[in-house]
Amino acid sequence: MPRFFVPKITHPAVLSPEESRHAVRALRLSAGDRVTVFDPQETWSGEIESTAGFVTVRLLEKLGAPAIPRVTVAAAVPKGARLDWMIEKLAELGVAEFVPVRFARSVTEPGEGKRRRLEKIAVAAAKQSGAPVMTISPECRVDQLPADALLASPGAAKPVPSGGGCVIVGPEGGLTVAEEARFLRRISLGPTTLRTETAAVVAAARLLS
Repeated sequence: MPRFFVPKITHPAVLSPEESRHAVRALRLSAGDRVTVFDPQETWSGEIESTAGFVTVRLLEKLGAPAIPRVTVAAAVPKGARLDWMIEKLAELGVAEFVPVRFARSVTEPGEGKRRRLEKIAVAAAKQSGAPVMTISPECRVDQLPADALLASPGAAKPVPSGGGCVIVGPEGGLTVAEEARFLRRISLGPTTLRTETAAVVAAARLLS
């Protein structure tokens, strides 16, 4: 069933111009077709009422959220397309929140414009995967992260636990001694050194299992 995102559920739901065009021109939907509509908190099944102008959807049944452990990924921001890929995959997996982190050795700043683009990528991934919409939080400093978070560290011995949590993934230059000293719960992602975006996806997948 086609899935459409709205910023906030209303009765009836009104799709944005972009979502309306996709429904009518790309998917060739019409009145009476069944669809799914979701916002960051709720998901509903519904039936298209009208395709004149903005598509309106009569909501029929509120659907339960998938049983996914809550995972937060707090990570350095990789460059260009690597960041987009990371956000897409984390959102597909069902990660609840992505927090861009400023480390001493960070090489990229997320910026507000980039954050809006990442929010669009997260929504598109949620439409495809059926996962809730991943929140893209504002940038924070490493010293603002909770000290009991899991730190993905190449020198660690403990494996990633399952069942959710917050995992920190540093920049490719690594954390400084002072940054690393804040976090006592260090986990290993395997015997090889992973790039930031790969480490974030691997850590999230294991926490979600």
